[in-house]
Amino acid sequence: MPYLAIEFAPRFALFTFVIPAHNEEPTVATIVGQAREAARPGDRVLVVDSGSTDGTARRAREAGAEVLRGPLGKGAAMNAALAGVTTEWTCFLDSDLVRSEHNLAALLRDAAERGTADQVFGDFEYDYPGTILATTFTIWEPLTARFFPEVGHVGANALTGYRAVRTRLVRTPLPTDFGVEAYLNISVALAGGRSSVCHLGEISSRYRPHGGSMATEIGTRILDMAQEHGRLDPAQRPAWDRWLADGVAAIAPTGADSGRSAVLSRLFTAVRRPMPAAVADEV
Repeated sequence: MPYLAIEFAPRFALFTFVIPAHNEEPTVATIVGQAREAARPGDRVLVVDSGSTDGTARRAREAGAEVLRGPLGKGAAMNAALAGVTTEWTCFLDSDLVRSEHNLAALLRDAAERGTADQVFGDFEYDYPGTILATTFTIWEPLTARFFPEVGHVGANALTGYRAVRTRLVRTPLPTDFGVEAYLNISVALAGGRSSVCHLGEISSRYRPHGGSMATEIGTRILDMAQEHGRLDPAQRPAWDRWLADGVAAIAPTGADSGRSAVLSRLFTAVRRPMPAAVADEV
């Protein structure tokens, strides 16, 4: 009796591609197009128009996305989307993408389906070398090393807006501001989720400086979580708030066109600043 080879089709999980967008009329169609190319039957491509005052919603619809009106704030927009997500995976994508070497949505989807991780971080190279991830190196890295070592190193773009997460591990409500990625990183790790890094190649984004507000929101969220989980003594919080404020002041002037040497000088100064003394009974 001849041997019959039976081919088993790979298992494809359902994805919801979530794209928060605030005043991204010039660029939103680019990432929508990538998400639609990556989508399979049963998937959703959802743009949350986060308090835009331009034609973001119209351009997103024209590109083929579902559009949901949402509140202002990146995390707030993500919350609005998550309220209706029922798929196994949620893939968050940034709406300020100008161009990329590859289809970012497709790479994240493939890495999530083929791997065993519960969260896939999209790591990438900026096309403009003057862009430096100052907040990642001066705020995120030292604070998580101190308070949440179980997060580990998740690539140079730990605060990336490009990531795929198993929906069941997304603890809502998310913070409503730019602290949302830090919250996701920490909360997934605390829930026992495994993370991996997917390299997305080189990208070009529409750079818009936020002064020190983004760094402040990220650092504040980490400190809040450290306090909530008993890893930061409330009596020590003022000292850490001062440490954060000093770091934000050091990197706030950073911009894509500030000049690489000047940016690096401020970055090194910020990284070298001493941290508050540890308290013996902190865990």
